[in-house]
Amino acid sequence: MTTSRILDHVEIKEIVLLFILSSNLYGVDTIFLGGNILTMDDERPSARALAVDRGRIVSIGSEKEVLELRRHWTQIIDIRGGTLMPGFIEAHCHPIAGAMLSQLVDVSGFTHGSRSDVLDTIRDAVSIAEPGEWVFAFGWDPIMVKDLDNPTLAELDQISLDVPIFILTQMAHMAFINSAGYRNAGITRETPEPPGAGKFQKDVDGELNGVVYEISAIQYVINNMPKTPRGTIELLLNLQYGKFAKAGYTTISVLGPVNTAGYPLGFISGLSHDPSVPVRTNLYVLPDQFDIFRGHPERENPNFRVNGVKLYMDGSPYTGGAAFSEPYLNTELTIERMGLKPDHVGQVNYNDKEITDLIAKYHTDGFQIAVHSQGERALDLLLDSFDRVFNEHPRPDHRHRLEHNALITRSQMERAQRLGITLSFFIDHIYYYGTSLEHIVGKDRLKRYMPIGSAIHAGHRPSIHTDNPATPIGPFRPIRTAVTRKTRDTGTIIGADERISIDDALKAVTINAAWQLFEEKERGSIEIGKAADLVLLSQNPKAIDPEQLDQIRVLSTWINGKWIDTSPFTWMNIKLGLLLAYEFLKTQLKVWLSV
Repeated sequence: MTTSRILDHVEIKEIVLLFILSSNLYGVDTIFLGGNILTMDDERPSARALAVDRGRIVSIGSEKEVLELRRHWTQIIDIRGGTLMPGFIEAHCHPIAGAMLSQLVDVSGFTHGSRSDVLDTIRDAVSIAEPGEWVFAFGWDPIMVKDLDNPTLAELDQISLDVPIFILTQMAHMAFINSAGYRNAGITRETPEPPGAGKFQKDVDGELNGVVYEISAIQYVINNMPKTPRGTIELLLNLQYGKFAKAGYTTISVLGPVNTAGYPLGFISGLSHDPSVPVRTNLYVLPDQFDIFRGHPERENPNFRVNGVKLYMDGSPYTGGAAFSEPYLNTELTIERMGLKPDHVGQVNYNDKEITDLIAKYHTDGFQIAVHSQGERALDLLLDSFDRVFNEHPRPDHRHRLEHNALITRSQMERAQRLGITLSFFIDHIYYYGTSLEHIVGKDRLKRYMPIGSAIHAGHRPSIHTDNPATPIGPFRPIRTAVTRKTRDTGTIIGADERISIDDALKAVTINAAWQLFEEKERGSIEIGKAADLVLLSQNPKAIDPEQLDQIRVLSTWINGKWIDTSPFTWMNIKLGLLLAYEFLKTQLKVWLSV
């Protein structure tokens, strides 16, 4: 065999490996052994040991094979019967929102069982509010709290005419505000509607009725709230990153960073420059942030990359925002508690030309596009637009994404597959909203709600996500739901035909998610040459009852072979805390000097 033919059979990663080993006298930095290793690599699904050198995986195999690379400097990590896997990848989340909302008044169905409980919590918050302070509550959820019909403006004004109140729903696509809130945010009946589907809703007389609808309108109110002191968001965000790492994630994908204060890209990229940052971040900016991003002098660093742009084609099924092909059911839940009109079908945020122009803009610039899309009408319009753009501007392997996909049909999934568009599912809807979903979409549509099984059959490599803070951080609850399709309230199986295997569910939070992010050559599986992003579990998820998956504990995480401190008291958090204290004291000093 000629030299050129030999080189044809040698992978680049193997050449890199040979270089690393030869430059280090055939020794390695770290060896993991003493338990199970799940690689998520179909060619070598399991192993007993692996070696890491300079942040890269350089050997996988038996303990005997791998220990041959041991030298006096090599660290041996005994995983003591645990299971080592590639670090989990959160395909869709909102960590700035999660960080900020964690400090707000919790009115969620996770902590409240009745409408009176929720309103009591809001009243308590109002009673202790400082002058000029907003009461910002998060988690209003008429699906989980069975008697929670929407509050009226008069009802919120009865709680307080002086303290501004803003209540954000669990899925963050609708909010409620009192008169003091309107006044403080500078909103009157003459205020123009924000771009897109955002609305400051009015009654039949044209008066504001206390409902703030969809993302752009909600953002308008938030932008007019008092600004968060410098250092606060950075500290809360890094603490939130630590929560992801503690749950076993080594990479997260941020789809649309909220702009609560300052420059969210700056917060994320700034933290990601610190080598101790607990997770890697992939970012999809919102359209109004895109021009800012393009002027950003540094688009990437080892722990931070901007993948593309996030669009919203429709809204949430739980606020009536999803654009269904058939009407929402006319039930007590939809009419009385959700406040929908009879035979409501939802609306799209863009017409054909608008969404086609947006897709063309970002597609031709070479960016990946991720689109929030829940209902069939929204998905049809999207797929038509993608098809038109691809015909005029072909681009191989774009991997544009459709997000959530509550009622995507089999034909739509097959069409998306032909177009090279990938899917990510918000499978937690099945678990948390359970049998209540039947009162929104009916029995027939419920059978295909979040149809991840059909997506796999159609040839997709789907991911699953939590959309945190919409649902709590952690991979094993959505993994269990994807495998069992059981609800939290009754344990009912919803859409049994859409259940997937534990192997496919694990791939959805590892190698599939990495592939969607164009990072399958770097992470998502344990293979030679890839980054040593790892998670150690207390049990083997493939060897236990799927019902017990959420009982698996995450013991440790590593990024580039370095152990990640997931405690709140890291040096980075201490530095950020000191910065916040400095800013507070500086502000107070100005107040004291002015007295």
